[in-house]
Amino acid sequence: MIRIYLVEDHLLMRKGLATSLERIDDLSVTGEAGSGETALATLLALAPEELPDVVVMDIGLPGLSGLETTRRLKEAWPDLRVVMFTVHQLEKEIFAAFSSGADGYCLKDSDIDSLLLGIRSVCLGSLYVDPRIAHLAIRRILAPPDDAGESPLTPRETDVLRSLADGQSNREIAQNLDVSLSTVKAHIQSILQKLSASTRADAAVKALRKGWL
Repeated sequence: MIRIYLVEDHLLMRKGLATSLERIDDLSVTGEAGSGETALATLLALAPEELPDVVVMDIGLPGLSGLETTRRLKEAWPDLRVVMFTVHQLEKEIFAAFSSGADGYCLKDSDIDSLLLGIRSVCLGSLYVDPRIAHLAIRRILAPPDDAGESPLTPRETDVLRSLADGQSNREIAQNLDVSLSTVKAHIQSILQKLSASTRADAAVKALRKGWL
């Protein structure tokens, strides 16, 4: 069971989201807050075993912002996972969210499946970015490449992963590289295995951090 804590100042949005998440068998909403101050006070007072697995956090909170709330929570509980849930799609907001310690970034106009994927991805230790803005986010959230040696990817897998990082769909990659869609899917599966990545965005992030793209 994945335990979720919601931080959203709009009551109807928060209650609607809580209802939707509670309908999923492996999810449980264990708490809610309408402000960063309330969330911070509540979560910092918990014992480690009482913490939720994931905090779904609105960026645009009145008073203490979602960014500052996230930063303070991560200082106290580094292993606590935070998914930003927001309408903002600009690079500066995305960069600020991950700089504050967020593990995921989902857009409010997405369907519930996107948020569910974000929640489950961060629980597995992966970064998650809404696919519609992944191409804006990946290069901005990275630290300088470290010295990681040679890439385990083949030249063609590197081409595929570079295309993914640029926001291309499987079909677009197939057309641009003049290969079949099934070949692209096979390359992606190989990339995920070689980089121990759970999502395509996570694979691109890892490769960029290593300086392989």
